[in-house]
Amino acid sequence: MTLQNTIRLNKFISNSGFCNRRQADDYISQGRVSVNNKIIVRLGSKVFLKDSVKLDGREIFPIKMQYIILNKPKGFHCISTNNNPKTVFTLLSSINEGNRIISLDFLKESHTGLIILSNDTQFVNQINEKKNLINQIFHLKLDVDFLKKDLKNIKDLEFSDKSKIKSINYVEGANKNEIGIELAIHNIKDLEKLFLDFNYNIISLDRVLFSNFTKKDLSRGQWRNISKQELINLKSF
Repeated sequence: MTLQNTIRLNKFISNSGFCNRRQADDYISQGRVSVNNKIIVRLGSKVFLKDSVKLDGREIFPIKMQYIILNKPKGFHCISTNNNPKTVFTLLSSINEGNRIISLDFLKESHTGLIILSNDTQFVNQINEKKNLINQIFHLKLDVDFLKKDLKNIKDLEFSDKSKIKSINYVEGANKNEIGIELAIHNIKDLEKLFLDFNYNIISLDRVLFSNFTKKDLSRGQWRNISKQELINLKSF
């Protein structure tokens, strides 16, 4: 190891935001910390930033874990590539790019509404695995007016084991091609397929609720950090 490429183990742990350095030293002394699957108990030990460091068996990273709810505007991508200069990550101007924030799911460029972002990949995978249990509400605009008979047909539909429809209705005060649908769904593509099966194309989609998160006090393009209690509630599904 060279001094230039290493960091003290307690600083590595504290940089994750999990605890301070003194608490990190306690965890090390108690044998709760491993580096590359080897328990480390010696205080003052140094590690590479790329090393695999685990606390109580859970991998941690030398950056603070961040959990964000954002109201996505139209025209922004949820994936960063060289071909997508306009992404939701450009809206997070105050967050260090090195934190490797990713989106929980991928609303299309034309889609709008609530998305969750985090640099905690374990959290992202955990929530994605149980999205079919999480309540969501969408405001949809279709290419043609939605027929009343299809409203009833979809209400009565046995959708799938991964997608449960709770309610569907016309949006009050809007045209007949605008509907609100409440459901638990694993993938938005399943929602698009549902309407295609009834010969409707979704021309705009706005997610207005995800779990207990709403767009209240969160204007288009704005974001905020998810509170500790909100995070606990989300993980408890």
